[in-house]
Amino acid sequence: MAVTVGLVAQLIEKIAPKSWAEEWDNVGLLVGSGSKTIERILITLDGTLEVVEEAKAFNAQLIVAHHPVIFRPLKNLRADNAAAQVPLRLLQHEIGYYAAHTNLDQSVVSPSRVLGELIGLEKMEPLERVYDVNPTRNSEERGYGVSGYLTRPQKLGVLWQNFLDKLKESGVYSQAYELTGVRLAGSLEREVRKVAIVNGSGGRFVPKALFKGADLLITGDVDHHAVLDALEGGMAVGDLGHFLSEAPMLRSIYDYLSSEKSLQGIEIRVSSVNRSPWL
Repeated sequence: MAVTVGLVAQLIEKIAPKSWAEEWDNVGLLVGSGSKTIERILITLDGTLEVVEEAKAFNAQLIVAHHPVIFRPLKNLRADNAAAQVPLRLLQHEIGYYAAHTNLDQSVVSPSRVLGELIGLEKMEPLERVYDVNPTRNSEERGYGVSGYLTRPQKLGVLWQNFLDKLKESGVYSQAYELTGVRLAGSLEREVRKVAIVNGSGGRFVPKALFKGADLLITGDVDHHAVLDALEGGMAVGDLGHFLSEAPMLRSIYDYLSSEKSLQGIEIRVSSVNRSPWL
């Protein structure tokens, strides 16, 4: 049974409206037609050439991704323009590309929430709230990241190791990923009670997490100076890297789309080639 690209877009936008995206972002259907009928969907974080070829081999007519494939302005679609290669290949293979980025970061399938549940946070709330001029039912409590409390204080070293063990074993990821590049800054003996989590590049959230009284911030792509600021403020930092901090979203989107009655009979697969670029 085939459905249209437009229907898939509607289902995603039901939990992550495009209006939630930042002004600088580029979300929605970026390549293809909303009226095209599809039978297979490939889910990915990144729209790389390898992912496009994987979609072709799977006979997928639509890629649902987190990161936009067209982000910075494209000046041309020439064959010698590296930035144009993925859009050109998508058009060549007649594969649509739908991106849900900062809007999805604020949704119920945000990896920040998934990781917060995994680590056992209670009283979770957005770390940075976003308010709507005209609030809707699904905009309640939305925002970037989460903060919450552990049921009891734990030493940083023990908490971090248990967290990494759960990442390896819990199935929060769609498949087994190597936990390469994972870093921790802070005293292993310090006690942690309040935790903040921000998926993706979360260095800019260090001041917010400190203001909220977090003992630990878990994020990705946090730079040297932001870590020093955190430590001087009495907060430890766990850096999962960009990919690992967002990869739980792949399973969340898969579970969400697979549960939709209107998509029963549609083959949905999570990319097996999209992984962290770091060795």
